Amino acid sequence: MLTRQVPNLVTAARLVFGVGAFIFMARILEAEADSAALERDAFWAFWLFLIASITDFVDGYLARKYNWVTALGRVADPVVDKVLTLGAMIYLAVDDKIYAFDGDLCAVMPVWVVVLMIGREFLVTALRGVVESNGMQFGADWFGKVKLILQTTYISIALGMVGGIPDFLFIPWLDFTRNPWLFAGMFWAMVLLTVFSGVHYCVKGVRLMANRAA
Repeated sequence: MLTRQVPNLVTAARLVFGVGAFIFMARILEAEADSAALERDAFWAFWLFLIASITDFVDGYLARKYNWVTALGRVADPVVDKVLTLGAMIYLAVDDKIYAFDGDLCAVMPVWVVVLMIGREFLVTALRGVVESNGMQFGADWFGKVKLILQTTYISIALGMVGGIPDFLFIPWLDFTRNPWLFAGMFWAMVLLTVFSGVHYCVKGVRLMANRAA
C-alpha cells in the first residue's frame, strides 16, 4: 500500500531539508564575521536543520501508530539521522570561531568530539548488523534517543544564536541558552551520554548474542 510509504517519504524530506541546511552552513564559512550575510545564512541553516530534526519524530510516530514499518524505513531512518547530526557537527568543527562567544568555557565542536561521535555510530551500526543478521531485533533505546535530542538541541542553539533567532521570535530570554556554563554543561552531557549509550549498546548486543548461543 502507498500509505505505508508515508514515513519513508517523511524520511526523504528530512534528508532534503538537511542538505539545505548544509548548503547554508557552507555559506556561513564563506561569510565575513559579524556581517548581515553571516546572520542570514545561519538563520536559514537553523530553520532547515530544526525542521529536518522534527521530522525524525514525525516519521517514527506515523510508523508506530499505523504500523507502517517497512524494511526500507528501518534502514533509512537511522542513516538519515546520522547524516543530519554528524554533517552538522562537521560544519561546526570546520571553523569553530564563527560559533564562539565571549566567555565560552570550551570550543563549540572540537574535532575530537566529531571523531568520537562518528566512531560511536560506526560501532553501534556494525553491532546492530551482526545482531539482526542472527534474527534478533536491535532497535534504538531511550539512551540513544535522548542522545539524539541533546545533539539536536546543542546544534540548534549554536546556529540559532548566530542567526539571531531569539530576536526574530521576540523571545529575548532564549539568549540564556547560550550562557557559557549552560552551554558547556550541555556539551559535556552530550559527550558523556554518547559514550554511555555506546557502551550500553555494546553490552546489550553481547548479551543478546550470548543468550542466543546458550
